[in-house]
Amino acid sequence: MTIALPTYSERELNNFAKEEWDKTLAFLHRQFGLSEEECKDIFQESFIVLHSNNLSGKLENMTSSLSTYFFGICRNKAYEALRKTGRHIHLEDEVSLDILNAEIQADKVDALLSLEDENFSFVERKEALARQIIRELPTPCKELLWGFFRDGFSIKTLADMYNKTEGYVKVTKHRCQNKFRIRFNELKDQLF
Repeated sequence: MTIALPTYSERELNNFAKEEWDKTLAFLHRQFGLSEEECKDIFQESFIVLHSNNLSGKLENMTSSLSTYFFGICRNKAYEALRKTGRHIHLEDEVSLDILNAEIQADKVDALLSLEDENFSFVERKEALARQIIRELPTPCKELLWGFFRDGFSIKTLADMYNKTEGYVKVTKHRCQNKFRIRFNELKDQLF
């Protein structure tokens, strides 16, 4: 029997929680209209899930940033809390977040790469390369690109999640896409 080792140390998770506290509470309050106490409860419940998943090794092959993964847990917990109280919320861009099993859709990869080239017909290679490059990008690029291209979040939702303006998110996403394209062009000849 193999025992999974945690991906993150206790210290790393505690530091992560401190960094995410304010922005997560603000996001939950704005997006779901929850009280401050409800937001704190959801954060704590979500952190317990994150901690448990870390101990069981589920975060080892995570394809998103820890922040995006955690937002997904918080969002699911918020929906659960709203269902329990009989409240409902309508979100413009309601998205199913199964982040552990999420795949980048082929059309989203092509949109991200803006490729029309017939030489790149190997979808699996493009997808693997896209994942590798995004993982290597600095914050906030990896979070924005995962959020937009893989998770399907709108610019407005990303702005709310990161407590930024829509203009900031658009400009930053554009710059991040350029970084992505430059890196892709550097690596594509070696891999294809």
